[in-house]
Amino acid sequence: MYLADVNLDGGYHEKDHVGAGYKLYCLTTNNSFSCGNLVPAACQSSGKVTLIGQTTGGGACAVLPCTTAAGTVFQISGNRQISIIKNGSFYNTDAGIEPAFFLDKPESFYDRPAFVEYLHELK
Repeated sequence: MYLADVNLDGGYHEKDHVGAGYKLYCLTTNNSFSCGNLVPAACQSSGKVTLIGQTTGGGACAVLPCTTAAGTVFQISGNRQISIIKNGSFYNTDAGIEPAFFLDKPESFYDRPAFVEYLHELK
């Protein structure tokens, strides 16, 4: 756990953890892939952030920088993968990260008043 002086009183206290007193959400779409899976995976693994939206597009989140003998730099998919724990088993993120609450219409992401009302109705 990391402590932060979120109330700006000059002290770092247990009660000052980031997000204290707030419901935290991460909005996901199927257009998020590869490294875009890293943040939703970390949020989901934390147990403190609720994913809402669509299943992400997938990808293993690892990029391997390479060079040719002539010095040209390029990147390829690496041999390491980010995994999540679901029901006690490890799953890689290639199939995407599933949200806790699914939104089937991307246009509903941009209707802020309706979206906020929807968030208030979530349990």
